[in-house]
Amino acid sequence: MIRLSVPGTLRYRDIVLRVVASACRLLRPQRATKQETSREGEAADFDDLVVSAVGEAFNNVAIHAYRGRSVGAVELELDLREDAVTIRLADTGTSYDPTSTIPPVLDELPDSGMGLYIMRTCMDQVTYQPGRRPDEPNVLTMTKRYPARA
Repeated sequence: MIRLSVPGTLRYRDIVLRVVASACRLLRPQRATKQETSREGEAADFDDLVVSAVGEAFNNVAIHAYRGRSVGAVELELDLREDAVTIRLADTGTSYDPTSTIPPVLDELPDSGMGLYIMRTCMDQVTYQPGRRPDEPNVLTMTKRYPARA
């Protein structure tokens, strides 16, 4: 388990994304066989998808959850397992209802409203639990399964 706590502002986005990218690299085999080397592109794609999803999630917290409020922390947990990575982002900002989000019309190239769509497209599972009390955080949980290793 890797844990990181940063202020929920865009200034700290790069730190979060570097930690996530490094964690993804930790999961690659130590010694690549010929077959695994040929799958290097697949591993890079995995890393890019996870980093993109976390970047969008962090943006949403920094831009929307803490808008008009005192900036709180974003607590990041990365649970690295043999078959998947699960990432949890917790914040004490304003919660939202992801079921009320209308999917974007991609042909129109929208300027905003793509975050949840990107998270769901990049990850295998995305869940959100809003905090029910002021002392209870909102928790976004995203899971991505690793490419099968032959």
